[in-house]
Amino acid sequence: MDTRIIESDIIFNAKVDAVPFNYRISYKVSLIILIIGKCCGRKGCSAIKLQMISSSATTSKKRRELLDSVQLSFFAESTLVRFDPAISRAINFALADKLIYRQGNGLFRLTTIGKELLTSIYSDANLMFIEKQFFSELSNKLTEEMIENFSWNWRAEQNVEN
Repeated sequence: MDTRIIESDIIFNAKVDAVPFNYRISYKVSLIILIIGKCCGRKGCSAIKLQMISSSATTSKKRRELLDSVQLSFFAESTLVRFDPAISRAINFALADKLIYRQGNGLFRLTTIGKELLTSIYSDANLMFIEKQFFSELSNKLTEEMIENFSWNWRAEQNVEN
């Protein structure tokens, strides 16, 4: 068995472009903290709701579509849930960092540390300005019941079994 660990230097090559903010895990963690803090009631927030809201936050068109859908209580096909693996990883990071916790019912809530991060994000008026504006407008209007009905109707239309 070879017991040598590393015999040569590790070389890091600088990249030409920095990673865009919306691909950084710190941005995704902050995003889910904002969503849970501003768009989920006292019951908590499901992973599907986190995915749905975060995918809608990416463009002004998607933000408008979700707000219109919530107002009409009807989800257009364009409002389909798009699962972003980075959001799933951000949830895992937030759990590991004790920013959020999972309740017995499977919904996520902010911990004291998560609430402190939420306050910190809101204390800077320029930080995540568009997202904060969108989440304030959306507030608690998108309920878990609406998402469950939407999911149930979609499964029925597609003949998908649980």
